[in-house]
Amino acid sequence: MNKLALALALSATALAACSTASGPTFSASELQPRDGVRTFQVDCHGLLSGPQTCMKAARKICGEEPVRAVDSARALRDKSDPATLVFQCGDGNAQASTVDTGAPPPAAVGAPIPKRVTLSGDANFDFNQAILTPAAMQQLDKVIANGKGMTFGTVGISGYTDGVGTDTYNLRLAEQRAQAVASYLQAHGLNARRFEIHGYGAARPVALNNTALGRAQNRRVEIVLPEM
Repeated sequence: MNKLALALALSATALAACSTASGPTFSASELQPRDGVRTFQVDCHGLLSGPQTCMKAARKICGEEPVRAVDSARALRDKSDPATLVFQCGDGNAQASTVDTGAPPPAAVGAPIPKRVTLSGDANFDFNQAILTPAAMQQLDKVIANGKGMTFGTVGISGYTDGVGTDTYNLRLAEQRAQAVASYLQAHGLNARRFEIHGYGAARPVALNNTALGRAQNRRVEIVLPEM
């Protein structure tokens, strides 16, 4: 093969590889269940990804069941199609999937149903701080108002972080944020027998830590209010 023919062959091979790598691709993963329902995440990639790329991938996973979007994030280069889609399968009215989540079993018939409130994202605490923002206080004021006239047993408050940082730092920050929430609730009149505080750091994530959307979901404080 002469040099010109060899050069043309190499150029064609390189172009084909580039076209394949830049085509519409996606990666899918299953997250921890939400409210007992299996939850999935699809990340869409590729320069040729067009509208509905993530949704088409989600439909393949759900099969005959409808896709119910839970959250999404859009790429700056293409505002018409989400780059990340978090979704569940089904219309939301069906009974939750019996996936073992490690959570306590449902309460017996006639027993008080625990109320769960989650403060997630960056609006509740400043970066690397455990001081409640006004937005967080507004949410906690609603919790206190809704619980007026009720007596709660042991109120569980658990703090979590994303996967950035050391385990030691994340555990301390998670506990400090949980303590800040407990102190506010107690000081502003939530009637509870006791407050039980835990800081889990980056453990027990509810989303992947390799996207900004996932990390924001993992930065959270969960409050469980079981009535007595």
